[in-house]
Amino acid sequence: MSIFVEIGTTIVSLRKEKGLTQEQLALECEISVSYLRRIEHGQANPTIHALWRLAEVLEVELQNPLAGAVTAEAAG
Repeated sequence: MSIFVEIGTTIVSLRKEKGLTQEQLALECEISVSYLRRIEHGQANPTIHALWRLAEVLEVELQNPLAGAVTAEAAG
């Protein structure tokens, strides 16, 4: 499973838990419904800003996958 499919599946699950439609979530995130649909189906490469807005609206923490690499680089 690609990372984009995993992200999309997670967003769908969180959106449904919140009782939001795609239209409502897109509006709150200030993105188009078609872009959200593509993200949810794993067909888009979402920007960091879009992911940040989605995480904020869905009330989840956006993890930084590069944090460990930066820390290891600084320590090296």
